This record gives sequence, C-alpha cells and structure tokens, in this order.
Amino acid sequence: MFEVNYGQMQSLNSYLYDNGEQLILIDACINMPECNEFFDRQLKEYGLSVEQIDLILLTHHHGDHVGQVNRLLQVKNIPIYAHHASIERLTLEESYLEKRKTFFYKMYNDYGCLDLGKKQLERLKNSAQNNKEIKISVPIHPLYDGDEIAGLKVIEVPGHSPDSIIFYDAETKWQFAGDLVLNPGSTNALIDFDEHLELLPTVAQYEQSLKICREIDTSIIFPGHQQPFDEHAHVINKKLQRIQQKSERVVEIVKKGHHLTKDIAYQMYREKLEKSFGLVMSEVIGYLEYCVSNDKLTKTKQNDEWYFDVI
Repeated sequence: MFEVNYGQMQSLNSYLYDNGEQLILIDACINMPECNEFFDRQLKEYGLSVEQIDLILLTHHHGDHVGQVNRLLQVKNIPIYAHHASIERLTLEESYLEKRKTFFYKMYNDYGCLDLGKKQLERLKNSAQNNKEIKISVPIHPLYDGDEIAGLKVIEVPGHSPDSIIFYDAETKWQFAGDLVLNPGSTNALIDFDEHLELLPTVAQYEQSLKICREIDTSIIFPGHQQPFDEHAHVINKKLQRIQQKSERVVEIVKKGHHLTKDIAYQMYREKLEKSFGLVMSEVIGYLEYCVSNDKLTKTKQNDEWYFDVI
C-alpha cells in the first residue's frame, strides 16, 4: 500500500500473492520515483526480489495500476495477464488511439460540451507521447470471464472500465477487485466505447458488476485503493443506494428545467465541472444515459445536441 494523496484516495495498492507455487503481483501501482522506491523497499523488507515474481496480473488498464510493469520487465521477462479488452489500451495501438479520439470528439459534440472538452481532446491527441513510459511493448496474455490463472478465477466486472476484472481465490474467499468497490471512497463509472464506437452503458454495467461482486462468497476484498475490508455486501448495498440517489438527483435537476448536458453538469458540480472535466462529464453522461435506459428521462436531438426531459 503506497500512501499518497491521489485525488480522493490516500493510497495506491499492489499485492504480492503467493499461491504456494508461484509469486504473483496483482496490479503494479503507479510510475513515479517515490513509488519506485517504496516498491523496491517493500520487496527487500519481505526478503524478496523482482526475479522471484512469476506472474503479473492486472485488474484493468489504468495508469495507477500498471505503472511499475515496464520497470520490472527491465529486470525480468515476467508474463503479463490482463483482460482481453486491456491489450489495445495497454499497448497503445495506433488504431485504438484513433478510435478513442474519434469517439470522444463526437461524444463531446453530441452532448454540447465540445468547448469544455478541448483540453481533454488535446491530451488524447498526445496520448502516445504522454503515456510512453507505461506503454507495454511485450505480449500480454488475454483473460476472459471464467478463466483460471494461478488458482484465481477471473470474473468480468465492467463499469469503472470496460476491462475491469476480479481475481477470486475460492479457497481463501479473497477478492482482488481493483477499483470496482472501494471503502471508503467512490468509484467513477468512466465513459468508454464498444467495438462499434458506441457509448457503453457504464453506470448500468457498474451497478450489475457490484451485484455480481456482492453475491460472491467473500471473506475480504483487496481493493486498488484504501484498506482491504470485510462485510463487502454491506459496503456494496450502500453504493447501490448511492447510484439510485444520484439518478434521482439527475431527474430532479431536469425537472427544474435544465435539459442540456452542460447545464445539468454545472447544476451538479458547479466549479468542479471545468477543474475535473473528464471525471465530471463521465459521471453526468453516464447517469443521464442510465436514467434514459430506466425510462426516467427521454433523449432527443435538438440543434444537433442531446436534449433531456422527464417522462
């Protein structure tokens, strides 16, 4: 657990898991000097070395979960396993980067926030350069729902990202859950696209993934941030309630006469809209689409922009 102020989080977590035959690294923290030093110091305190790590398993592709991978690969060619949807995101394939730029430009335009999204789009244009230190250039072994690797079952839990997975040990009843469920702390359902460049129903996916996680017989959850915790069903039930509360808030804002995405986002987050545009817009668009799919709002195009109203 690397203690650092990272947004609303106070730690970034990686786990060394010994299954009796192999030493497995689950997630690889962030790429920064302080974390590098922490990682090396922890290995030394455990009496271990990078050469003893047999596998690297990744719960999803985000930079705060994969940052140490390339540094470790300089010491040892360690096999890497991740969800099959992670691969183009981790290798920063040119075709993927082009699809992402196309998707986000169209989405921000359709939701009337292209002006606020300019900085975000500029970052997307420079993704290859900005993320070159975490780009993985070695083969990555794809994982699918129901697979087993090193005695751990792979369970797909999209929502926070389309490639999010749980690694579950049925014997100890441990869940290595990445960023699916944190306690305390919230998990954003981040907007993303499918193979047809269509917006994924991220909030609905996140809700369903929480329910899947809740039903797994679990003694403890090891999350990507914050402390491990038990009584996961209680934690998840509170998060499911929070989803309903947020969706109700969106409907109430629309009822008050705010029909356009940018206006709704401002009513919800005020000055945070510009300061944290990407995260805020992920949440607002995600919940608007969630409310449409649950027949709480309608969605029509007016002046080439999505217009929302109550049913």
